Amino acid sequence: MFFLFSRLYFATVNGLFTLYHAVMTTRVCVPPPTDDLLQISASQAARMIRDKEISSLELVSAYIRRIEEINHLINAVVEENFTDAKEKARAADKEVNEATPEQIAKMEKERPLLGVPFTIKDCMEVEGLKCTYGVHHRKDVIAEKNAVVVQRMLESGAICLCITNVPEVCMWWETVNTIYGRSRNPYDTRRITGGSSGGEASLVAAAGSLIGVGSDIGGSIRMPAFFNGVFGLKPTPGVIPLDGHLPPVTGYRTEMLRIGPICRYAADLPLLFKVMGGEAAEALTIDEPIAMGKLRVFYMEGLRHPLIESPSNEMSYALKRAVRYMEMKYDLAAVRVDFPLAHQATDFFVTSMESKDQPAFNEILADYNGSVNCALEMIKWLFGKSVHTFPALLVGLVDGVNPYPEEYKKRLLYKRDRLIRQMKDLLGDDGVLIFPSFSNPAPFHNQPVLTPFNFCYTGLFNALALPVMQCPMGLSGAGTPLGVQVVGSPKSERNLIAIAKDLEEGFGGWHKTEAY
Repeated sequence: MFFLFSRLYFATVNGLFTLYHAVMTTRVCVPPPTDDLLQISASQAARMIRDKEISSLELVSAYIRRIEEINHLINAVVEENFTDAKEKARAADKEVNEATPEQIAKMEKERPLLGVPFTIKDCMEVEGLKCTYGVHHRKDVIAEKNAVVVQRMLESGAICLCITNVPEVCMWWETVNTIYGRSRNPYDTRRITGGSSGGEASLVAAAGSLIGVGSDIGGSIRMPAFFNGVFGLKPTPGVIPLDGHLPPVTGYRTEMLRIGPICRYAADLPLLFKVMGGEAAEALTIDEPIAMGKLRVFYMEGLRHPLIESPSNEMSYALKRAVRYMEMKYDLAAVRVDFPLAHQATDFFVTSMESKDQPAFNEILADYNGSVNCALEMIKWLFGKSVHTFPALLVGLVDGVNPYPEEYKKRLLYKRDRLIRQMKDLLGDDGVLIFPSFSNPAPFHNQPVLTPFNFCYTGLFNALALPVMQCPMGLSGAGTPLGVQVVGSPKSERNLIAIAKDLEEGFGGWHKTEAY
């Protein structure tokens, strides 16, 4: 009976939002890119810069023009770094023009992204630029150093173009805050970009950025990548360092939170992973070929829980198409699996997020200068007077509330660890699990408030600390992106990247906004 009520509830929510927007609003999407410079991969762009086929300044300028063209539609960019980017592009061009063939070869090895622009979400420190992570009390805070991943990108020769929008404290799956406002989906601006890397994925999908740096503690790379039709990787814990990511995390959250790449082209994934991961990524031999015909493919059709919506027909079909494609291409038989413990994703995520050493959420909202009275702010919010968002205040109100008795919590952690062992044992070094990206394509703005636990399609794998690749799978009947997640054992990024390349070949990868 409870599951029947659940299905009726989700159908009602979807129906009401769809009906309202069908009658009251009009779909708007960003115009497709026309400049050829916006339609090449980062790897190709870097090679063309080294070969003097294009200049870094031309590439950077093309992306600046594109941002100026489309940002008013998607509200993804929150701080520009255009002047500095152009200066660095000129310096890169000068260096290439004066280099000998031997020096060019050295550049390719030591600075493989020389002259290529990148963007980054507003929660990783970039020296001299604001880092607010969507908190109003930090609206004027300037970073005094670079996060480690930012420093590695800069040392690779990449050029920081701008900072992109996030939800308040990066703890919601719609990107909105009271400093910069709401980001919008380039395929339909009435719909969400996801969170917390929502501005980043929206900008990449709109061809306003070539490559981006995101982070993921509950799906914050993969949900935005899915909703916006691009690739996103949540890597194995310990490969890409978290230093300089704000707010900092403690306890098991250090296993759950990961930094990773967001990009339009699967060809860029190996290079970005190696640059961000340094020696730890190099040790995973990403570039070594894989005997794809010997790869074992498993798939799971979704989650069964009254608080989590079941996959829509289009999402189920996308999953089946991905599985069928792998079977046909490599003459293999994919195996359907169902982990009974996986359906407790909500419980596992909530329990895993608990950390005795983590500052209270209302302290983070105050930027550690006292604490925010979330009950009072909620009243102010009702009258449009609060500097905080409704989801953040709601999290602040329930933060610290223990929903489980200690004995039950211990059993949950035991079950979580058991599920981790089950998945590792099944996948081994040569297996992947294809899993739904989400319950449905990108919801409308504000709809997540009524379906808050749908994020567990991605949050499950943060609780399990497994690497996951989000892969685009074409567009829905409404013109919004479809996709699948590909899950592997720890340190299996080589397999995940190989599958991403295959699915891009089979289904076209990123699609322009006109292609539906």
